[in-house]
Amino acid sequence: MIRGQVKLQQLCSLLFELSNEDRLNLLIELRKTPMKLSHISEKLHSTVPETARNLARLSEESLITKDVDGAFHLTPLGEAALQLLPGFSFLSKHKKYFKTHTLSTLPPEYSASIGALVKSKFTGEVSTTLYNSELILRQANEFVWIIVGEIIASSLPLFAEGFTRGVEFRKIMPRNASIPNEIFKLANDPVFDRAARAKKMESRYLDKIDVSMILSEKAVSIGFKNLDEKFDWFTFQANDELALNWSKSLFLYYWNMAKR
Repeated sequence: MIRGQVKLQQLCSLLFELSNEDRLNLLIELRKTPMKLSHISEKLHSTVPETARNLARLSEESLITKDVDGAFHLTPLGEAALQLLPGFSFLSKHKKYFKTHTLSTLPPEYSASIGALVKSKFTGEVSTTLYNSELILRQANEFVWIIVGEIIASSLPLFAEGFTRGVEFRKIMPRNASIPNEIFKLANDPVFDRAARAKKMESRYLDKIDVSMILSEKAVSIGFKNLDEKFDWFTFQANDELALNWSKSLFLYYWNMAKR
């Protein structure tokens, strides 16, 4: 019990130092370049005594160190701490959303690295989400990977346009998904048949899906389940490399689990 209390105290001590705005800004500046006390004070518009006090606290927590020339650097611990902060930044930025939506259905390694979406933009309107999804379909040149609970018939012509550009489509749906009859009629089009035979269109199934996603080499639109275990039209849009790589890895995790 005592050992557990010590570990908790160590965690609280680290989080306390990181939670201070001045000290966090100081760490962020030192991440850019090592600096001496006077330069740090000037950069952060703080007094020298106050800056020195913050430097002492961060040094005591082993987040920074001072070299022989008097310049302060981040330690590997300081670097690692800053690398973990985007997850908290993402959650704090979207607190209202995560009051009613959960990451608990994701594999732990992906919920732990949710900070990859820190640069994403939140969309809370059906029309905007649909527009962004269609834009991803229209602008893709290499691939479109999709995890959805249902198919919208109006999107089929965009699939056909993608086939003509050589786009690869992969789709994951829940096993019990209901598919409108008009989808089957459109799917019998020779364009779709040729795409399937060329392995430009593959489908797999899971018993249930944990995330809603449409992803291309250029952008991603992603949404998480609400507390009723359902999906809505609230999504996050991103096009930066970190978010795309995270989303691609998550899709492949489910793709490898899914059945043909």
